[in-house]
Amino acid sequence: MYFNTTILKPMQMNRREKKQGIVAGISLIFMAIAAGFAYGYAHSNLVAGSPEITLQNLIANKSLFLAELAGWSIIFITDLVVAIALYLFFRSTSKQTAALTAFIRIIYTLLLGIAIYQLYRIVPVLSSLNPDAFEISTHLHMFEKLWSLGLVVFGLHLIGLGYLSVQSTSVPKLLGYLLYFGGTCYTVLHGARHLSLFDEQLLVSVEKFLALPMALAEILLAFWLIYFGSRNSNSKTRT
Repeated sequence: MYFNTTILKPMQMNRREKKQGIVAGISLIFMAIAAGFAYGYAHSNLVAGSPEITLQNLIANKSLFLAELAGWSIIFITDLVVAIALYLFFRSTSKQTAALTAFIRIIYTLLLGIAIYQLYRIVPVLSSLNPDAFEISTHLHMFEKLWSLGLVVFGLHLIGLGYLSVQSTSVPKLLGYLLYFGGTCYTVLHGARHLSLFDEQLLVSVEKFLALPMALAEILLAFWLIYFGSRNSNSKTRT
């Protein structure tokens, strides 16, 4: 189907793009669900403003904390899958840009992995006879700091995806512009946090306000890839 607009471009997806798009889309959906549970539910319910209260929460809800770790592990694995699948999907648009964009996501995923390791280091502390609230708080702080640093890199990845989406004949330009916006928000907000350019409370408020549009870009891309990849399964596709 062809649209008479530069924002919603014609959908042209070959069989290889279709398969890789579906893999990337499904992985992104699984990742979003895992993130919603691991960070949105488990982490926010376990981590309090006080190290002592956080320790009490972790001791009383060890199974929830272990489930959070499982969620982060799923996120790590699916991030790697998405990096490769999106490279293969956008390779025909620009091989060099697709490779660079995938490489940037892999760097982000490695930073995320180091951050997740900080959470795993809490497990033996909780299992000790006298768990140290300060030590646990230190690991949690390092997790947040490393993940935030990774999100600076992740923003650059989204900007790369935005460029590829705008240039591609398989993705609407509108999604590309949303990815540009989301990526810029991630990089600027978390970059400002690490450089201490603004008051932390201001950054938290701005981040809460922009959280939905920041997350929406990649989620919409995921649904687009799944829907149109599946639809093409029952229609003629380019080879």
